[in-house]
Amino acid sequence: MKRIAIMGLGLMGGSLGLALKARGYEGRIAAYARRETTRNAALQRGIADEVYADPDEAVRDADLVIYCTPILNIPDLVNQSRTAFKAGAIVTDVGSTKAELAQKVGEILSGSSAVFVGSHPVAGSEQQGIESARADLYDRALVVVTPEEATRDQDAVQTVSEFWAGIGALVTVVTAAEHDRLMARTSHLPHLAASLLAATAARDGAPVLVGRFCGTGFRDTSRVADGSPEIWHDIVSTNADAIATELRAYRAELDQLIGWMEQRDFDKVKQFLEGSRDCRRALMAGSPVE
Repeated sequence: MKRIAIMGLGLMGGSLGLALKARGYEGRIAAYARRETTRNAALQRGIADEVYADPDEAVRDADLVIYCTPILNIPDLVNQSRTAFKAGAIVTDVGSTKAELAQKVGEILSGSSAVFVGSHPVAGSEQQGIESARADLYDRALVVVTPEEATRDQDAVQTVSEFWAGIGALVTVVTAAEHDRLMARTSHLPHLAASLLAATAARDGAPVLVGRFCGTGFRDTSRVADGSPEIWHDIVSTNADAIATELRAYRAELDQLIGWMEQRDFDKVKQFLEGSRDCRRALMAGSPVE
């Protein structure tokens, strides 16, 4: 690929540019960002070779276009550039939900020679913005590539998969619907659980007092609640049914635990803690995250 366009220069987009440079990509990197300060920072840090305030100019002549903006912004940006895509351009993204996005972008690109293949790097941080970008963000990160079942361009799927592998990621391919179901359980539920934990601990208007007693356990467990509310609004609103299913399952486990405690059945509580520890160990054994 001679030219890649990165649409959005926050943590994900900025890290993508740095990763490409660090891995020796020899083509041109064009980037789009709304803010002039962000565009200037991208040039100063060597994240991109060219920066644009106009999405049309950024995607022009790009072989691969990667959207790194909040999920609900992506369809509008794709629509703005629909006529500017190079013939046969491959379009992908870094969004945390896939099914609704794939449907909308697919409709926009209908009749176009550009091909959309969704992807989701399971990487990131509660820190946001180009100032937090780093070249190793995608090293050994899981990237889920989610082609639609109707996607007949297997070359495009292979290109997107090889792109992510080329910057050090571990790639797996599943459908968009399966992706959303699994991520609701392993990513979206934990974030909302952490948010509920933070809100519960800070109730009664006394967070400063309570905060004195928040040790590393609380900090580790609640860390992801510090993520961008705007990004998480988009995630929840585009995967609400799957997330609600996981929250109901979580509530059932919580209600059962409360019942044992009210009944003073601490043998059951101990069994629960032992079983939960075993479950975590089994889950971590299958995780690519070290």
